[in-house]
Order: sequence, then structure tokens, then C-alpha cells
Amino acid sequence: MIKTSLSATLTPAVLLLGLCASGLAWAGPKEEVVAAVDKFLAAKTYHASMSMGPGPGTETDFVAPDRIRIKMGAMGEQIMIGDTAYLTIQGKTRKQPSPGGGVAATRSRDKILGNQQTLKVTALGAETIGGVATKKYKVENSQPKSSSTFWVAANGYPVQAVNVAEVSGKTYTSTLKYSRFNDPSIKIEAPAVK
Repeated sequence: MIKTSLSATLTPAVLLLGLCASGLAWAGPKEEVVAAVDKFLAAKTYHASMSMGPGPGTETDFVAPDRIRIKMGAMGEQIMIGDTAYLTIQGKTRKQPSPGGGVAATRSRDKILGNQQTLKVTALGAETIGGVATKKYKVENSQPKSSSTFWVAANGYPVQAVNVAEVSGKTYTSTLKYSRFNDPSIKIEAPAVK
């Protein structure tokens, strides 16, 4: 269950944080998204809140190049630093290898966007989200299959994203809200193993 929560948090969080508007006026929506992913990959920190329906969501903090903390409500917390994971449940922490190669394994253009040949991006115009003027995109891919909608602020970072994914024949919708890009006060340290 932890691997599922981690994957459900990391992949959308990593994908969605990168989808922001490029400053290049000549670029089309697909080029803007690809350029935004490259900008995301250079980001130093971020915070993301994810919800998937009525239950408790997750809070994720990232610090470059390879540190992530995922708070899973009452379930506990997972911290990954490099290729090491620390899982804390009910006040007890255990140390283990990071699943799937850790955070660094998710941080590439191909991991975030999938096959660029089958990537389809549509600009959906302007919209205000939470009092912030944004640019809206629909991003879809068939390899692997994905569908997301992103609201991106003028500073080039996402404000909100909604993802639709099919897992084992069931459709899930997640909503992510982003903040604290490049905030130096975000710190992630290895917890004591208890």
C-alpha cells in the first residue's frame, strides 16, 4: 500500500509540477509543456497537497536533487533520500532501500511526459483558480496512457492539476495543489530509526 501511495503521489506530483507556461511566444502548447518540464526538473523545492476523493490526502515536500517527504495522514510518513527510504508508522521508523530506484529515477523528461511522439497537449485558455490568473492545458498521452488538466500561473509554475488514471480497471481522479516553489525553508532530513 505504501508503494501505491508513493507512486500515486510522486508520478503526478513530478509530472504536474513541470507543466508550466514557457516564455517563448512562438511555442505551441506541446513545446510549452516540454519546456516547462525542463524548468521543473531544475526546481530546487516544492510543496504539493493531493486529494483523491473524500478520504485524507497526502502532503509532499521535495528538495533537489533527491529528497522527498510524503505525509500520509494517520497512516504515517515516508522520506526518501537518495536510494534510502525511511518509513514511519505509529511512531516507529524503519530504514530500507527506496522502491523503484528512489526519487532520482522519476526525474527525467521521459519519466514525466511518457513518449513524446504520442504526447498531445491542448491549450484551454485562461482561468482564475483561487484568485490566481492561470493558463489551462489538457495533456494526454497513449504511451503510457494518461490524461491531466493543469492550471499554470504567470510565474510558470502550476497552481492546480487534476489527473485521471486507470488502475486495475478502476478510474481514479486526483487533485493536486502546489505551492512553495524554490522555498529555501523546506528541509528534509533523515529521521532517527526507532
